[in-house]
Amino acid sequence: MMYVLFVILTFVISAAIGWFAIPRIVIIAKMKRLFDETNARKVHKGAVPRLGGLSFFPAALFSFAFVLGLRYYYGYDVALDLQVELLTEFLFVMAGMLILYFVGMADDLIGVGYRNKFVAQFFAGICLVFAGVTVFDLQGLFGVHRLPFALDAVLTVVAVVLTVNAFNLIDGVDGLCSGLGTIILTTLGILFIYYQLFVYAMFAFGMVGVLIAFFQYNVLGTRLKVFMGDTGSLTLGYMIIFLGLKFINLENTTFISVGFNSTLAILAGMLFLPVFDTCRVFVSRISRDRSPFFPDKSHVHHKLLRLNRTHLQSTGILLLMEIGFVLLNFVLAEFLGLDINWVLLADILLGVGFNVVLNKLIDRYGRELDEHEVMQKP
Repeated sequence: MMYVLFVILTFVISAAIGWFAIPRIVIIAKMKRLFDETNARKVHKGAVPRLGGLSFFPAALFSFAFVLGLRYYYGYDVALDLQVELLTEFLFVMAGMLILYFVGMADDLIGVGYRNKFVAQFFAGICLVFAGVTVFDLQGLFGVHRLPFALDAVLTVVAVVLTVNAFNLIDGVDGLCSGLGTIILTTLGILFIYYQLFVYAMFAFGMVGVLIAFFQYNVLGTRLKVFMGDTGSLTLGYMIIFLGLKFINLENTTFISVGFNSTLAILAGMLFLPVFDTCRVFVSRISRDRSPFFPDKSHVHHKLLRLNRTHLQSTGILLLMEIGFVLLNFVLAEFLGLDINWVLLADILLGVGFNVVLNKLIDRYGRELDEHEVMQKP
């Protein structure tokens, strides 16, 4: 029970830091005119700072480090067989997050080209490889199980780049990216608590706390409204893929008997919505002889806006879908015992079907979005 209290304390401290820091970031950003100017590619009217994500990494890191220190101070040490592994993992993970944090900050302040972002994401992915937190085992996906090291390293970097970009690109309506992050990290945190890996749960809930604080100002804020920016979305995506990869390989890296038929299927449910939407948009752009990074209005949240849904309604629909995919994959893999390939096929069919229905509804009832209504992220 005491270990759970440490997790709760991490969450509370992080949320408190978020509620304290974010409004001050907004005030300073407005004083220094560090905000999103209104133009044809923005989701809002007026000057809104996009530096809310500056608070994410510091709040999560401070709350995690402080409470972990308290654990040691009061004699609640991490098990000896995990200490070296944890130290190696978190040193490299912190290095990777710092890379993305500073690149995201530079992009929010002065702009960074997508090629430079990819270089940063590549090195952040390499950090996970050195940390030993990799894809490792595809659990029968396409008939593949244990991966050779070279292929494992490549797929890990691809997973990092894809996930980080997915969360960066889906940050297009109020509350969506932070809401998705909250659902995913809360789910992973609860799973880590269940398997008594409280350090990872602390790390997850350290981010959840500041995300909830940010959600309030992002969705409900008026005078103190703020956007996440790349600083937040990049570090959030990186933390999610780190904890997600750690979860799917618990049996291989911690020798815990997880008891799930397919941890990969459960993680796929968590990541499917943002990753599928990113892949779909890239394929659509390429099929029209455009760069996959050409900004347009084809993301799923744009489609909901075209059906006269508000930002809050669009976010609510997509967050309910996110919960639905998580529960669906859990039921299909664990209760029905379906293979990962069938689970993923079901996800893809549902994703395609949902977009087909949206397109038909847009053809009949939809409207064109005004230039100021959407943030067209590349």
